[in-house]
Amino acid sequence: MGEADSLRRRAEGYLVGLIVRYGELEGWNAAASVCHQFGVGAYKARQLAKTAEALITMPDVLGAVQHGRISADQGGMVAQSHKRAPMSGQDQQELVTLGGWQGHDEFKKTVAAREDQRRADDGMSRIERQRARRSARVFNTSGGMVILHAELDEIAGDRVKTALGAMSTKMLIDDTAHDPVRTFEQRNADALVALITQQPAEAPMPRSEVGGCATRPQKTVLVVTAEYDAIESRLISAGLADGSPIDLDELRRLACDAEIIPMIFSADGQPLYAGQARRSVTKTQLLALYRRDRGCVGCGIRPQTCDAHHIQPWEHNGPTNIDNLVLLCPKCHRKVHKHRHTIERNPQTGRYTLQPPTPSQPPTTTRTAPRTANRCLRELRRQWPPNT
Repeated sequence: MGEADSLRRRAEGYLVGLIVRYGELEGWNAAASVCHQFGVGAYKARQLAKTAEALITMPDVLGAVQHGRISADQGGMVAQSHKRAPMSGQDQQELVTLGGWQGHDEFKKTVAAREDQRRADDGMSRIERQRARRSARVFNTSGGMVILHAELDEIAGDRVKTALGAMSTKMLIDDTAHDPVRTFEQRNADALVALITQQPAEAPMPRSEVGGCATRPQKTVLVVTAEYDAIESRLISAGLADGSPIDLDELRRLACDAEIIPMIFSADGQPLYAGQARRSVTKTQLLALYRRDRGCVGCGIRPQTCDAHHIQPWEHNGPTNIDNLVLLCPKCHRKVHKHRHTIERNPQTGRYTLQPPTPSQPPTTTRTAPRTANRCLRELRRQWPPNT
């Protein structure tokens, strides 16, 4: 394993040397583009180009990277630290020596500690220097996943860890009570999304009603498009604004609790008609659902984690009223839209329940009478008259 790591370092060092030469000739953006074209991820390519550019003025560290004595990541740490607080040649040699046997995380702490020593007389406290180095990035991987990378000072980082831990613990209580299959890492990811995209409800619910502090979705803008097949009278080819495809079932789930602005485009993408915004569920309706359903009608999980779902789908003229709405958690919501589960109401108790599909149930969705594109346009114009 040691020999394999040494080979990896030498290969990275050889690549950094090529980038240095290419960057001097063609520019650093061009060097990053070439790396990306030959199979290096976009983020990694930019980091390599950034490291190569910074190491030009540090020949000893660059040589150590090229010969594999330290990794390219370690060389980048030294170069960025040198930009923030210039170091002497002796300091560079000491860090190169330490990088030869220290791991990535330990070496990162060593570089930060040495930088604090060099900046001890700059009139800034350690926390202030850490805040000066704070950063956050959000980027997509080649597999379509989204990565959030942030470096925070100790105080801000501890606040984030505390909030994330509290939200994750609250979700763990739900997991224990309702037994969803969610790993520790998945629960932390869900907790982070909840912290970013939700905020405390303005009208607090009783603790016995919601199991803690109520939250509501924070207003965000997510642009989703879909094509309409006039022959089949259905939506097809849903996707995000950047062209990334999404399932139509996921589109229906998102539309259950969203602000809908209907728009019609021509074949070449030119907008022909834009209606007025219509919010599917009001705050008052959501609070009423909290009190009536007291949680997900499928698994019973606390209401602030649930979405408002239209029993009769909104795309089939389903009304947005309490009788046509129920609370569903994301997991049960996907069961309805993707696995043909249905919502049923007990006439004696008035309670709604989630029922699995019967074996004989055909794998089709309920549709209204076929509508042509011209009829859809007339209906949209009646519902959302243009401001002209």
